[in-house]
Amino acid sequence: MLIKVSKDLKKQQIWATGVELASIMGKDRVKGQRVITYPENKKLLVAEFKNPVLMTDTYQIWKQPPTLRDTLFALYSSKPRYVEYDGVQTYWDQTHVNVWCPSIDTILMAKAVGKILKNNKTIKTAVEIGCGSGFISKYILAKGKNLKSMLINDINPYAIKSAKDNIKDKRAKYYVGNGIKKIQNKKFDLIICNPPYVPRPNSIDDNPYEGTGLLRYLLHEGAKHLTSNGVLVTNISNLCENLVLDEKPSMKMRKVESMKVPLKVNNILNNPNWVNYLLQKQGLQKKMVRGYEYWQRIDIVALNQ
Repeated sequence: MLIKVSKDLKKQQIWATGVELASIMGKDRVKGQRVITYPENKKLLVAEFKNPVLMTDTYQIWKQPPTLRDTLFALYSSKPRYVEYDGVQTYWDQTHVNVWCPSIDTILMAKAVGKILKNNKTIKTAVEIGCGSGFISKYILAKGKNLKSMLINDINPYAIKSAKDNIKDKRAKYYVGNGIKKIQNKKFDLIICNPPYVPRPNSIDDNPYEGTGLLRYLLHEGAKHLTSNGVLVTNISNLCENLVLDEKPSMKMRKVESMKVPLKVNNILNNPNWVNYLLQKQGLQKKMVRGYEYWQRIDIVALNQ
């Protein structure tokens, strides 16, 4: 399956690809001959949604006519899954263990980074801390025509596997481990990080669902890792801004993109204590909109000296 998002984030298309054309879409005969599969680049448009707020919007899917609804659920269960935005595509499959497929905030960050790369021709060195699927790194390498090198980091070796599977670029270098330790005493023109941003009492900061330690470090200590004209791009949820912006960041900060999205993380929503903490202390909004009752605001921000 291919999820394709328009450059302005106003449209999301769902395509069946490869074997799905025969196994799900019923295209299992060609000139009377049985067809088991198709090349992965063979595709068929199945559905289109306007103004997506999630990459996997179960409510929008559920609203479709029964056959289309069940077809979409089958496609979302299929592997590999491709995601494409602004001409950049990555895939995600069962070999990428505990790696998130690109989410809506990934695409929102790509949109923001695209603006920065377009307006800044001096970016030659970059690092992504916590690359996940590798989509953002691949996007930067594709759009950063003046880029000379990029360090791609994650603590999960399967995330680095995903990045390597998707990125075939000699400018890319990889590191498994603590990214902050890796960049000590180094400076970059561009630092990218889509960090955990959902706070929780006694957070475990290496859990991708929770913690604000990495985000707070970048906002208040990131300047030491930037060149004089460098820029740091990260995201801040309204669920954590009182914790990470309780002191003024060490650099000038501006908002590049912003979006309200559902909080759709089951291990948070199924934990009443955690949800109550977010509602009472951290600004989580409970309001049924478009099939989801809990919402947050994601801001993509750029910081420079």
